[in-house]
Amino acid sequence: MSIFGAIVTGRLVQTDFQNVDQTKFLINIPDPDSINHIVVFLTGTQPFPEGFGGSVYFCWPSPDAVGNWQLLGFISNAKPSAIFRISKHKKARRCAVVVPFSPQRCFWLSLV
Repeated sequence: MSIFGAIVTGRLVQTDFQNVDQTKFLINIPDPDSINHIVVFLTGTQPFPEGFGGSVYFCWPSPDAVGNWQLLGFISNAKPSAIFRISKHKKARRCAVVVPFSPQRCFWLSLV
């Protein structure tokens, strides 16, 4: 079972995070235009290493196929789940943090 999970209202739990590298995990969310909020959480199978947590980013594709990554917040052992509002990010679709990874809409969880 995955370390992380995600829930979108009205949908089943998703735990299919892909391990991109030792500290980065990625999940694709279908039909993101209909999403206003998402819950990201630790499943309880394994805690973060002591002193670590996870930053949660949301990505919107851009016409040049470079994703625009926007920091939503974090989860940690002390705060194992969080609800993130993404509807405001859908309107802005800009961010100072740009990580060229995927032209799809997805969430990125990075251990920090």
